[in-house]
This record gives sequence, structure tokens and C-alpha cells, in this order.
Amino acid sequence: MPFTITVLVAIALAVLSHEFGHACAAWLVGARVCRFRYGWGPILVRLGVLEWRLLPIAGAVETERVDGWREFVIALGGVFGQWIAWPLVEILSPMVGAWVWVLSVLGTVRLIAAMVIRREGAN
Repeated sequence: MPFTITVLVAIALAVLSHEFGHACAAWLVGARVCRFRYGWGPILVRLGVLEWRLLPIAGAVETERVDGWREFVIALGGVFGQWIAWPLVEILSPMVGAWVWVLSVLGTVRLIAAMVIRREGAN
């Protein structure tokens, strides 16, 4: 698989697993998912709260307003979803799996940094 295609597939899988992790975490804590958007650009398919868009390089899960521990669990769900997807993708394609792993590590670092900044702001 050419390098560019490998990177795009890795990003698409990382984004999908990340957003699916947020949605699963929201359902787990009882928060209503208002919209699950996968991709960027014009909408190709709309089924209930799911919007599948043209370019699978971005995504978002919009939930009802939550606070405290529920908000933290939903935020953590995205990174957890990527960590679950990584070994599965690694089995299918080690090169794509390596890129998903890199994106998982970056997502984890970003979440930890956001938690530290938020905690420092609360003091």
C-alpha cells in the first residue's frame, strides 16, 4: 500500500475509533448522543444521529451537557477507543497499525495535557 494511502487509512480508522469511543462512553454514563459526525465535507449518509461525510479525516460526537466525572469519562472514551482499535488494525496491516499507535499516543498526551491545564486553572 502506498505511504500516502496508508497514512489516510490510519487517520480514518483512528478518527472513527476515537469518535466511537466518545459515543460509547456517553452511552455508558447515560448521556444522550445528539450527533455523531464522522468525516468532513458534505454529508453522504444521515441515519438518526449519525452523519457520514465525504472525507474521513475528522469527526465529532455531540452529547447533552454533562459535568464532572461524566464529562471526564466521555473525554477518556475517545482515547480508549483508539487504544482498542490499534491492535486490531495492527493485525490487518502493521504499517497502518503503527500510524494508529502514533495517533493514539498523541491523543493520550493531548488528553493528559488538557487535564493538567484544566486542573491548574481550577486552582
